[in-house]
Amino acid sequence: MSKEHSKKELEIMLQSDDSDVVIDALLYLCFNINDPEWIQVKCIEAIEGAGNDDIKGLAITCIGHVARIHSEIDRSLVIPILRSRLTDDTLSGRAQDALDDIDMYVK
Repeated sequence: MSKEHSKKELEIMLQSDDSDVVIDALLYLCFNINDPEWIQVKCIEAIEGAGNDDIKGLAITCIGHVARIHSEIDRSLVIPILRSRLTDDTLSGRAQDALDDIDMYVK
């Protein structure tokens, strides 16, 4: 059984220089925290932060998961961030997938 993490612990993990720790934090918050607004903010911080493309890509994917799991997204916050990644060769596929998830699961 994996350890439970508080939001405070996750925020510390998200600031780690170890990309594996950041990835673990993103996966945990996406599937275990029941606060879609907070998750979106943390994902956007990861997308816009100095992390590598694996972290940014996972954060984008997590936004799509929030749309599927919670059926809610702050479109004014998330859509511009995702659209701005559509021109990034590395992140465009994940950004489009997240946009598609939002269109499909958020009314």
